[in-house]
Amino acid sequence: DEVRIFNNRDPFNFTTPPFFGNVAFVKFVTIYAAYLYDSVFLYARALDQLLKEQPVLNETVIHQIASNGTKIIETIIASKTYQSITGAMIKLDENGDSEGNFSVLAYKPVDSSEHSSCSHQMVPVGIFLHGNKGKPEFKSQTVIDWVVDKPEDEPSCGFDNEYCTKDDSQKGSRIMAGVLALILFCSVVITISIYRKWKIEQEIEGLLWKIEPHELRDYQDLFSSPSKMSLTSATSFESRCGPQIFASTGYFRGNLVRIKEIKFSKKKDINREVMKEMRLLRDIRHDNVNSFIGAVLEPMRILVVTDYCSKGSLYDIIENEDIKLDKMFIASLVHDLIKGMIYLHSSMLAVHGNLKSSNCVVTSRWVLQISDFGLHDIRHCPENESIGEHQYYRSLLWTAPELLRSKQTRGTQKGDVYSFAIIFHELLSRRGPFCGLEEPKEIIEMVKKLPKEEEEPFRPNLEAVSDSECASEAVLSVMVEAWDENPDIRPDFRSIRNRLKGMREGKHRNIMDLMIDMMVKYATNLEGLVDQRTKEVHEEKRKTEDLLHRMLPAPVAKRLTSGFGVEPESFSLVTIYFSDIVGFTALSASSTPLEVVNFLNDLYTRFDRIIKGYDVYKVETIGDAYMVVSGLPIRNGNRHAGEIASMSLDLLNAVKNYRVIHRPDETLQLRIGVHTGPVVAGVVGLTMPRYCLFGDTVNTASRMESNGLPLKIHISPQCKAALEEIGGYKVEPRGEVELKGKGRVMTYWLVGATKGAVERREVDDLDVDHPLFCRPRRSPKVLGGIDSRRQSSAMRSASVAPVAATPLYRLAHSLDPLPLTAKFRKNMMRSYSSLREKSDSVCGNGALVHLPLLNDTKKWHSLEIVPAAPCTKKAATRSSLRSWLFGLFNNTSYRSSDSSLR
Repeated sequence: DEVRIFNNRDPFNFTTPPFFGNVAFVKFVTIYAAYLYDSVFLYARALDQLLKEQPVLNETVIHQIASNGTKIIETIIASKTYQSITGAMIKLDENGDSEGNFSVLAYKPVDSSEHSSCSHQMVPVGIFLHGNKGKPEFKSQTVIDWVVDKPEDEPSCGFDNEYCTKDDSQKGSRIMAGVLALILFCSVVITISIYRKWKIEQEIEGLLWKIEPHELRDYQDLFSSPSKMSLTSATSFESRCGPQIFASTGYFRGNLVRIKEIKFSKKKDINREVMKEMRLLRDIRHDNVNSFIGAVLEPMRILVVTDYCSKGSLYDIIENEDIKLDKMFIASLVHDLIKGMIYLHSSMLAVHGNLKSSNCVVTSRWVLQISDFGLHDIRHCPENESIGEHQYYRSLLWTAPELLRSKQTRGTQKGDVYSFAIIFHELLSRRGPFCGLEEPKEIIEMVKKLPKEEEEPFRPNLEAVSDSECASEAVLSVMVEAWDENPDIRPDFRSIRNRLKGMREGKHRNIMDLMIDMMVKYATNLEGLVDQRTKEVHEEKRKTEDLLHRMLPAPVAKRLTSGFGVEPESFSLVTIYFSDIVGFTALSASSTPLEVVNFLNDLYTRFDRIIKGYDVYKVETIGDAYMVVSGLPIRNGNRHAGEIASMSLDLLNAVKNYRVIHRPDETLQLRIGVHTGPVVAGVVGLTMPRYCLFGDTVNTASRMESNGLPLKIHISPQCKAALEEIGGYKVEPRGEVELKGKGRVMTYWLVGATKGAVERREVDDLDVDHPLFCRPRRSPKVLGGIDSRRQSSAMRSASVAPVAATPLYRLAHSLDPLPLTAKFRKNMMRSYSSLREKSDSVCGNGALVHLPLLNDTKKWHSLEIVPAAPCTKKAATRSSLRSWLFGLFNNTSYRSSDSSLR
């Protein structure tokens, strides 16, 4: 009763939704409800059966029976079968699990009207029911249409052939079958062998390794246009016939590849042996061997196409000081080289023959691969053009001495071991092969020379690798044995690998861990380089912005650097200052150009330091004219007149105390004009853009200056009104003055300032602009005085001081693309030091002026002594012009004459 009550309450009272109206609504009940119903039914039936078996029923007995779950379950299992609410008869096994009923389906025809697409379907024909018996009983529902007869449930001879007798005919059949299988197998093996041989011949004759020129994209001859460099650089590419040319890259079937050009002086025919070798190269595949893809054959050259390695050659990595090679890094590269050589020596190629650091390339994953092996007949051909003596002998620095004496081009395995030792020393020392101690030709001659008894052969110096953390006794012993004069003493690469296992002790054995460690260290090194370069970039950016802010107002410069244009802007009131040096023309005529430049730089530097303390902007200086404005580009209310007035008074006081450097007895006089009014300002021009002012105010200010008097500040009525509004300035009337285009105008003198005037702000020394002008020495004497002063200077020491990395120093190093000899380098540096001592002279601000790299061998001529003869006059004038221009551009001499060159 309580269940019925709860069924009528939420959330069990499921009613028909109102939007269905009177339409029939079918409720679908899940199958789990049937299972739940069966469970409750079985439980209730078992409990009812147990209660009926009791003679007396009371509350205590009912509680005991209901609490005995074991007895109830045993009663349910004992019943074995029950009728499920689903309609099926369910049987329970001894564990209480229900056993399902199985249906039998047969392929029977169906009514085509109901099933138009299929005439036959699988239709139920019977069912297996569980009853009280042990096995389920089959209950047929319809007749089964057997095709012929019922299938056999067992083979005729039985599953183990136990029903059939053995005879000799079967044994003979088995023997015949085995013989036929063997003959068939041998035939297949022979056919495959013949086919493989035929295929190899087809690959050779069909030139499967040959690449057509049109298959290479983005590759052009370097003589006609530049291309991206790969694997080798200008300093690491050699060992080929014909003119030296860089290895470049291109695209072959969508993949980036390395293309190496081998040029010939005449047409070269490719014979069958070379074709077979190219096919062999195509089959060589190893993680530490650079794969050969194919070749482009042309009459006068061959393009060898191999895999592209983005990190370049081992020589480039050794010479790159930015790449730090620690012990783990070196050990990884060395073992990659050894594994690659072991594979090559065990392959059909058997030998490299041209092993060197420039022929070892590094992939993007920092895996070393060996390249440029094989094809010795076309790489070392005597009819090819010469590559130069220095380059030729340098390409032999890695060659074993016995090969140098026999001039054998194909090389030997022991010769490869010698080359490995030179590369190993080069990798530890990072100073190039033989550390550049001698010229390559001299090194080759000493290596080829047979050592006498108890004489050590010429080899790289082991002291050069003493600083390396990898230079243990075991490593050095392997290195010494590998370059031994006797090839029989040199160990093979398998022995070298076993003896160098100590280099990798404590290191990760997993290649991914090793790669990650290398990448982390490389990334850390790159982060340091990036930080250093970033600081340099920021410093250069600061210098550039500082220089730009000197040329343009800060807001205008910021907008231009942000990529925006500067629109012309109108300012209602600004104050403009103009000044001019009285008698500047006469002063310039009586002074040399250099004296005039020094004088103006000194004067305007003082002016710039003074105006730094005021809210003003210096527009420009033209000759002796000095133009300043206040009130733009940032408006400052009505303070612009006061800023200019106080600045003018300070400039006037500075001029009164100023003495011309080359004319100390003469007093400098300044004429100043000031005017207030509206202007329009904007940036004009594309090349060297200038921030210019436009308007009548500019012209009026210029007129005020030109109509003024020396050491006087001439102001207009508008400026006087602005100063009176501010207060704090003493002004005296001058009277009416005739101004061009204005008529007669009442003007005034600014004579001083009182309390309340605009005062100059203090300027931090760090905020002062550094001078851009370098004052050269005026003496035309070239070297005598400088040498004598240098030799007696206390800064000179007994030892040679380290030479700074000046451009000339870098130029001296750039002349040596490969490690040159110490003798040549010492001579170069000695010449450079001498030239630097003679040529460097210190300017007033610490800058350096260098001696010209070309000398003027012509005798100095003055234009005052030019002869009257036309022919002589023309030659002398040309000589004078040449001498004067040469001295002018090199700052070694100047004209002291009053006359000008025209």
